[in-house]
Amino acid sequence: MASTCTRPPVQKDPNQVLDIEEAAANVGWHEREVPIRAALLRWYLNHRRKLPWRGDPSPWTRSKARPSKQGKHQIQRTLPGVFGKLNSACRPAVIDLDEEDTQKEEQCFHRSAYGVWISEVMLQQTQVEVVIDYWTTWMRSFPSVPALAAASADEVNAVWAGLGFYGRARRLHEGAKYLLEKHDGELPQTLEALRGIPGVGPYTAGAIASIALGLRAPVVDGNVERVFSRLQGGLGAPAKSAKLQKVCWELAEELVDPEDPGAFNQALMELGALICTPSSPSCQQCPVRPMCRAHQRMVAGEVASVTIFPGKALKKPRRERVLALAAVSCGEEWVLVRRPARGLLANQLQFPCLELAEADLASGASQLQALLASFGLEVDLEPRAGALEHLFSHERHVMHVFQGHLEKKPASQEERELIWLTASDAERAGITSGLQKVFDALGPSPKKRKRRSC
Repeated sequence: MASTCTRPPVQKDPNQVLDIEEAAANVGWHEREVPIRAALLRWYLNHRRKLPWRGDPSPWTRSKARPSKQGKHQIQRTLPGVFGKLNSACRPAVIDLDEEDTQKEEQCFHRSAYGVWISEVMLQQTQVEVVIDYWTTWMRSFPSVPALAAASADEVNAVWAGLGFYGRARRLHEGAKYLLEKHDGELPQTLEALRGIPGVGPYTAGAIASIALGLRAPVVDGNVERVFSRLQGGLGAPAKSAKLQKVCWELAEELVDPEDPGAFNQALMELGALICTPSSPSCQQCPVRPMCRAHQRMVAGEVASVTIFPGKALKKPRRERVLALAAVSCGEEWVLVRRPARGLLANQLQFPCLELAEADLASGASQLQALLASFGLEVDLEPRAGALEHLFSHERHVMHVFQGHLEKKPASQEERELIWLTASDAERAGITSGLQKVFDALGPSPKKRKRRSC
């Protein structure tokens, strides 16, 4: 049986997508606002995921499985103001940093502007099911803006480690310090003031304002762009493009529900995450299908599938960088350094490293030895067989590892700080997945080796 989101044969060009200027006259809700709002809020009330930052008691939804009527959540059934009584199900949270893991899942967190801020930043480019444990750990470690502001960069990094895109953690830390200085450790109560927080853009400000403060503020992310493109039946611009984002922000401003903007914005994003997905949408379960122009065009045979909306994002090829790394040990400890304070993986731990113009291992070894000498380390290096690969969204790193060993640490070190850690201590301090990949390639953990002093 053909999918309800795909209808062959096609009578017209199956890849037809209206140019955004040509479609401008047709863009708009044209009195569809009220039925779309009502349908979305009704669906969200019955099918939304249970998540800790929403004030839900555990167990939380840890699967991307699409909701069904049999699995709907039993929550307060009044509209508008879905969340007005939600937190009454939760007893006040008592945060004990020493509690057992088995008790952590039973924790109930009250919905707060701070918690929404943390969740929205973590959810940028990271899936909900991954974020749940990171968010709950973060909230136990830094339960308030003042607690986060008082933490050290290393403490923040250790809690964030493994979540990726480490600049997000740095910006949260900077934002907390700003709030402590400018707003007495509280998140401001207006959209304009929220946008003044370092690292908070229009989307994050809109999410905090609508979800936590009940302000009528729009949000637009990738899910919303996709839903709007399909509801409009084509906006003619590729995903993530400036043209598409501009039009979607205008549409969101018009559509956001005036009575319950927080629930509406979450419903819109939830719809894109669970139903109106990029490649396998469940049109049969979609609450706004009767108002969806893409579905109407597909039924009429004008397009092959709703999935052609929006157009594919223009992808730039990944930049390839060839790196030489010096893995120098002394006993069970390895010498590490901090990356620069700005840029990719800012302030993260790494092995002493430099970029090569090409994969010239002889040149790499001599350059690394010169770099180590600037740290006051004189050591012979041997290349390890085989390069390691690590991928970022925009870069591909090919890492050639050179290994050396010192019988004892130097008596004095130069101005550039060296950090000596065992592999297990480095993991506890919080390291990137790329550094973990190098440690894994170097061999068994220290627990499995015979210990030697240095």
